[in-house]
Parts: sequence; structure tokens; C-alpha cells
Amino acid sequence: MSQNYPGQSPYYGPTHTMHSQQSMQGQKHAQMSLVFGIVGLFFMGIIFGPLAIIQANKAEKFNTASTIGKVLGWVATIWAILLTLGFFLIIGLLIPFGMTQS
Repeated sequence: MSQNYPGQSPYYGPTHTMHSQQSMQGQKHAQMSLVFGIVGLFFMGIIFGPLAIIQANKAEKFNTASTIGKVLGWVATIWAILLTLGFFLIIGLLIPFGMTQS
């Protein structure tokens, strides 16, 4: 048994918290949202971005905060759209110059 000294809080042993099934489901969706958001920033954002947003919405239905996953999902989606539009714009500008040969 340990001895308590003045000003020291008593030791009650390890505490275990039981998470409800609903809480665990919400955490699972929040983690998936975060992973999809991070992956979407670097690879296939047009697919992984919306998946991150969907998973974040599911997490919020279980009362679990998933703000960062949702933000990363939106950033990945918008970034992918801008890159795609930029790609087609550049191709569209280069095609007319490539067809003229003297």
C-alpha cells in the first residue's frame, strides 16, 4: 500500500472507460474521414475528398466531432477540381499552337 504525503492526491488505481457502441462507431467514421482527407490531398482527391466528407457526416450523426476530416475532404475536393480544370485549360491552349506547322 502506498503512503499519502501532504499535498499528494490519493491513488485510486487504473481507471477504465467503457465506450458505447455509438461512440466507437463515431470514432471509426471520424478516423476514416481523416485518413481519406489526408490521402485525398496527395492522390485522387476527386474520389477521396468526397469520401472524407461523407465519413465526417456519418461521424457527426454519432455525435463525434470530425471537423478536420471534413475540412481536409473539402480542400482535397476543391484542389482536385482546380487541378483538373487547369490541366484542361493548358491542354486547350496548347492544342491550337501544336496543330500549326509551317
